[in-house]
Amino acid sequence: SPPAEDEDAFCQELRARLSPSQAQNIIDAAHRPNRALYDLSVAIDKLPMHFMRKNEINKNLSIFEDTLGGCERLLSSPVPLFYSRHTARFLSTWLLLLPFALYDPFKGSWNHIAEIPTVALTSVFLFGIEELATQLEEPFTILPMQGFCDKIGMWCDEIISWRGQGLDKEVEQYSMMK
Repeated sequence: SPPAEDEDAFCQELRARLSPSQAQNIIDAAHRPNRALYDLSVAIDKLPMHFMRKNEINKNLSIFEDTLGGCERLLSSPVPLFYSRHTARFLSTWLLLLPFALYDPFKGSWNHIAEIPTVALTSVFLFGIEELATQLEEPFTILPMQGFCDKIGMWCDEIISWRGQGLDKEVEQYSMMK
């Protein structure tokens, strides 16, 4: 969906999950994902845990950032329109000439009648593959991205809810060691 269509919902969700200043910093950023990754990095540095664990978390954050960059390149570098049009024209011409190529192999059927469903079925499959390729040029428009994000948010909320249930003993032990 167009960015303007989701802007209000995005800002509302940020304000619900983050502090007002942090949410506003992300909203005002020229590149919001980089600002969010920076905030995550700062939060990781402030965690009361062993530096080795922080390093591992930062490695995963770097992998996440690399993956984000790959997704942005996918989104901003679609296949040139010329390639799509050329493929469609070639496929149409090939399928238009297919009955002539199949004329002799189908000479055993009455009046070559079996050739019609064969060409029709081949056309449906090949045009379907071509349409699928066109859709996959920009996968983010056909994937349920909001559903993915909602599920990740739900998992994060669940992890946060574990705090205070005896699962954070390591943090307390680390604090006592200081």
